[in-house]
Amino acid sequence: MEERLHKVLAQHGLGSRRQVEEWIRAGRILVNGRPATIGQHIRASDRIVVDGRDVTRRVGAAQRLRVVVYHKPGGELQRGRAGDDRSTADARLPSLHSGRWLPINTVGFTEDGLLLLTNDGALAAAAGRRGRDLPVEYRVRVLRPRDGADWPSIPRAIDAEGQRVEFTVVERVDAPGSNVWFRVESGRAVPRGAVRALFDAAGLKVSRVLLTRWGSIGLPRDLPRGRSRELAGPELKFLLELAGRNQPNGRSRTPGTKVRRSPGRRSGAR
Repeated sequence: MEERLHKVLAQHGLGSRRQVEEWIRAGRILVNGRPATIGQHIRASDRIVVDGRDVTRRVGAAQRLRVVVYHKPGGELQRGRAGDDRSTADARLPSLHSGRWLPINTVGFTEDGLLLLTNDGALAAAAGRRGRDLPVEYRVRVLRPRDGADWPSIPRAIDAEGQRVEFTVVERVDAPGSNVWFRVESGRAVPRGAVRALFDAAGLKVSRVLLTRWGSIGLPRDLPRGRSRELAGPELKFLLELAGRNQPNGRSRTPGTKVRRSPGRRSGAR
């Protein structure tokens, strides 16, 4: 059985499908010693080299599907860049035997909160694409107006990144002290910076934007910033169904490859 090269490499966390296609165009990927082509199909017997590194065994091996929910702090990059010494999420995530963590949803650089990541490129792409139409919920912390000053009127819609963004809920949750929290909801994912822009338009100073819910998946209240936790139960089932999967415990592997069994193990053995 054959499968497209860019899909297989993405499934094993080597890059997104778009990135792999760019590598193919740049001649960075070889299949059986020859430059790969866009749309090329591969078999289990094919030898694959990326940037001079043989990844044949890596893409042929079965890997356990993993999904984590990570409490991303504001001001943290997901992945490091050359010459940039800012903190990264990758440095705090659990280690993987192969592949890398790929984001499913997005959290802006200045925002913090719920970030979902997986080691399965196909799952990340499918869930991320369909997740754009899922409702989201934020908690926003703003500086309280001066004593005696009235709260300004906060709009329910804002223009951000060339599009009109509408919010279904903008509700104040009073708290003692100089800061006040707001609960903000939208019927679908919003562009980065749109939540902050909403309060900027009302003249309110925002000190924190926290993504607390993405679809039916919520940020655990007891998960500290900079920590992660494996996703399981109904929330994992929801994510898999969103991506069109129905095997929560399945393993991702290249079609045509065999999963090795431990010596002495037989199908049906107890």
